[in-house]
Amino acid sequence: MEEIQTKGLKGVIVNYRIGSKGRNPRWRQVILRFELPENMKPDMLIGKTVEIRWRGKVFRGKIYRKHGKHAVRALFRRAPPGQILLGGYEVVIID
Repeated sequence: MEEIQTKGLKGVIVNYRIGSKGRNPRWRQVILRFELPENMKPDMLIGKTVEIRWRGKVFRGKIYRKHGKHAVRALFRRAPPGQILLGGYEVVIID
């Protein structure tokens, strides 16, 4: 079976999904959507490292589950700021 290249895939931030306040309140979940090739499903992205670059800052997280049919959720230790939803960012899979 041929290996599908995921490194370098670009995506967009759909929204935040803020976790419960009691368990890991500082960790933030972000819903992401990627431009996937036809033969690839979002399930194949689980476990990959994602990077958001915004105004000279870099936020790294890991994709940990699927969200609906076409999106995934990523978990970030350092939460990206709310202003990131206004644009001017770049979302890339680095691993």
